[in-house]
Amino acid sequence: MRSTASSSQRLVVLSVDGLRPEIYRAKESRHRFPNLAAIEQAGASAEAVESVYPSTTYPAHATIATGLPPRGHGIYSHLASLDPTEKARPWCWFARALRAPALWDVARASQRKIASLSWPVSAGAGIDYNIPEIWNPAVADPHRDFETAARYATPGLFAEVAQGLAPLLGKADPDQLRGEAALHLWNRYQPDLLMVHFVWYDSQAHAFGPASPEALQALESADQAVGRIRDAISSDPATALVVLSDHGFVPVEKEAAPLVVFAEHGLFTRGADGSLALRRLGAVSAGGSMAVYWLEEPSADDRRRLSTAIEKLRETGAVQEVVDWRQLATLDADPDALLMIEAAPGFAFADRLEGPVISDTPHDRATHGYLPTHPGMEAMFMAVGRDIAPGKNLGRFSLKQIAPTLAQIMGLPPDILAPEEKPLALA
Repeated sequence: MRSTASSSQRLVVLSVDGLRPEIYRAKESRHRFPNLAAIEQAGASAEAVESVYPSTTYPAHATIATGLPPRGHGIYSHLASLDPTEKARPWCWFARALRAPALWDVARASQRKIASLSWPVSAGAGIDYNIPEIWNPAVADPHRDFETAARYATPGLFAEVAQGLAPLLGKADPDQLRGEAALHLWNRYQPDLLMVHFVWYDSQAHAFGPASPEALQALESADQAVGRIRDAISSDPATALVVLSDHGFVPVEKEAAPLVVFAEHGLFTRGADGSLALRRLGAVSAGGSMAVYWLEEPSADDRRRLSTAIEKLRETGAVQEVVDWRQLATLDADPDALLMIEAAPGFAFADRLEGPVISDTPHDRATHGYLPTHPGMEAMFMAVGRDIAPGKNLGRFSLKQIAPTLAQIMGLPPDILAPEEKPLALA
């Protein structure tokens, strides 16, 4: 049975992590993504969407869900731990970390039925059918840790979905699995809101580059999943489809390790086993930037050491700028950070504590996490459905405008989320 909100518009939101518009619009590869091209032509789409700072998955997806910047919703990075010496750092998986209502909260309060698959910061959320994105941080491959996701899913749901996917396990990539799981949730439970997070393009773009053959092949897989989901919902004219992303990607040639410099300047201590241990300085790398924190009140000597360390890092050419707490306030970014170090073009920041300060063989061939104005950090957005104008160019807008727009599509008051943000004019 459908929910009591059957007269209102249903909505499917598909997030393709890390996808910037230029990738699927490129002439030489556009034919490989026919479903994205068809949706863009049939509906309204952005030229580009400006992300948040840092331009990473968890702060950005929290903004998509709430309409607020990181300073408003409380998710400042992917990591819940500020200790850079911790071996297996937990991520911001749990919805209780959000300091504001999310789309699923206001939808459920309006008697809508909700399903969600691998959406960041959704573990423990008030979602009827939920398989959240969560894994044991100590495992080598998060994509293979099904046990943790099953533990935090709606009771019995993971096993039910996994049973249907059994023939694909070991053969399909993560996005193929998520696409089939999403179809199961849609067809069996008929939710009013379905939210799905696709991750394989992001993973391959990190490893090989955003326009590499490997990344484009992963995007083909996401495009096929999007097409299958669009086909499944097409019989209901009252269902809208939104495909979006959280941030873009840029290639990198060199890797810098600020923590190595901090360690050289005595900002960490040594444990009993000789390994580096936390002293007073916290840090979180976002790839294109690194946030720095005082976890305890620093001495004058601590401040001097940090200042000297940052200057040494600047001398390597790896630093574009140091974003101080005043600038962070203007950006609505982390209020607890002392500063954030922005990587120079071509550089990415690693979170390793040892090895060379600069490496010409970076672990990732591409990254994100830079200031949202950094070229290549743009996200994408397209929507198709009843009362959405075909072929409409929405121009460039903020990621913060998406949540009130999604609420409006569902027939909810647009100011129910982020009342200061104006929803997009899709008609």
